[in-house]
Amino acid sequence: MGSPKAARSKAGQGGIWRRRISAPFVVVLVAAVLVLVAFTGQFVQGPDASSRFTPVHVEDSIPRRVPTDQGLETSDSSRQEGEGSDQKADAEPDESPDEAIREQQQPPEETTEYSGKESALQVQEDEEGIVKEAGSAPYTKCTLPSSTTVCDLSNLRFDICELCGDARTIGQSSTVMYVPHTQTSDGEEWSIRAQSRKNLPWIKKVTVKSLNTSQPAPRCTSKHAMPAIVFALGGLTANIWHDFSDVLVPLFLTAREFNGDVQFLITNNQPWFTKKYSTILSNLTRHAIIDFDLDNQVRCYPHVIVGLRSHGDLGIYPNRSPQNYTMMDFRLFVRQAYGLAAPEVGIPYRADRDDPDKKPRVMLIDRGKTRRFVNAAYVVQGLEWFGFEVVKVDQNKTDSSSLDEFAQLVDSCDAIMGAHGAGLTNMVFLRSGGVVVHVVPHGVEFMADAFYGAPARDMGLRHVNYSISPEESTLLEKYGWNHTVIKDPEAVRSSGGLEKVGEVYMSEQDIVLNMTRFGPILLKAIDFIM
Repeated sequence: MGSPKAARSKAGQGGIWRRRISAPFVVVLVAAVLVLVAFTGQFVQGPDASSRFTPVHVEDSIPRRVPTDQGLETSDSSRQEGEGSDQKADAEPDESPDEAIREQQQPPEETTEYSGKESALQVQEDEEGIVKEAGSAPYTKCTLPSSTTVCDLSNLRFDICELCGDARTIGQSSTVMYVPHTQTSDGEEWSIRAQSRKNLPWIKKVTVKSLNTSQPAPRCTSKHAMPAIVFALGGLTANIWHDFSDVLVPLFLTAREFNGDVQFLITNNQPWFTKKYSTILSNLTRHAIIDFDLDNQVRCYPHVIVGLRSHGDLGIYPNRSPQNYTMMDFRLFVRQAYGLAAPEVGIPYRADRDDPDKKPRVMLIDRGKTRRFVNAAYVVQGLEWFGFEVVKVDQNKTDSSSLDEFAQLVDSCDAIMGAHGAGLTNMVFLRSGGVVVHVVPHGVEFMADAFYGAPARDMGLRHVNYSISPEESTLLEKYGWNHTVIKDPEAVRSSGGLEKVGEVYMSEQDIVLNMTRFGPILLKAIDFIM
């Protein structure tokens, strides 16, 4: 084996050899590591990179994600216009989109086209540099039409266009193009208000074009495997009844069948809306929501619906829904979205019957401006005398507070009570069998059942209504017994229409509730609860 001295001599020679080659080798190795770190560093994402509504900014066909709280895709111009503005959780409904977009710092580069939990799709670029989703199966959820007529304008409430096959959205021009599969297309064009109230002239329009054989189709810059729905906000929203009746119920009716695998493109974006109702929206889509007006891409989808289907005011008619959806389905969907008690759990009073001190709990909604209870303290005292535990809330709280927290509060009640108005819409958070106590002001009896009575029953709730007498209306003091406003509300409506009804009976009237006269209605509500 040799002597230790010889071994040390050989080791010394090996050390000289290693020292000769180690310096340049280390230099090369360090350089390679630095290049690798610099390259991969572009793709490092922070802990918030996969937030629920992460917007996507696309420039020169390269997808890059912009961190924001709005959940909508934005462009560079939108960020510049919105710099320095930080939207509060209770943003006012009339806040402009520009004011609601927060100042943002765009990361150098990212490679995610959209984000959303449970999404298994990856994003790639094809040989032409077009962003597309990988690993997706062929789309089979719609059938190619036999003609190029893709829009239906026959409904009195809404217009709807459904494009199946090759549909391309161009947000900045508010256009959706259909590339027909047939070679004999003559080309058609429609312009529709993409919401559920097509007669409101201020709802933004979207143009739908069916190309003919001589028209070149715009080149796709982003290809998607899921369907898309293009719809408008605005209209009469910022009133919770219209938020649900005009947008959320129609959106459920239009989107629910896709089980979350659908993308929303919103024109006339209202950031306060998407923030307030983010819980509902995130349960209808697992993909990023796109601000259609600011989108600078040509997005290609296998299926696009423009507009929202609607059956009636705060209503769904199962015989008109291919999936047989009902308002009960909608209420249970909303409750599930907010994590409320399961359908089989009874109203709180029945669920805790073993508690001898348990009282039925009623939420009293007191309007802040019109149709308010002038004698609210007396009303609370009367409710307590009848055995209720009273949770009194102001109308403003139902409009601006965290909807997640407010939904939990409503769920803890057996009944909700209020004067005819938007606050009663919160009945969607009641459990099955909950009671709606509907106080109807003088002169609006004709609309009471359609707006709240029928929807409550369709949702599996109990509804009791109480029409106040002229003596309980502040209009009596203002107009007197001999005035038509008091004697003949129907004549006022016939001559002045709904505008006059709104002006007088909805805007000028407050309520002085007679608890003695009101008592039998409360007893009926208690019977329903018991």
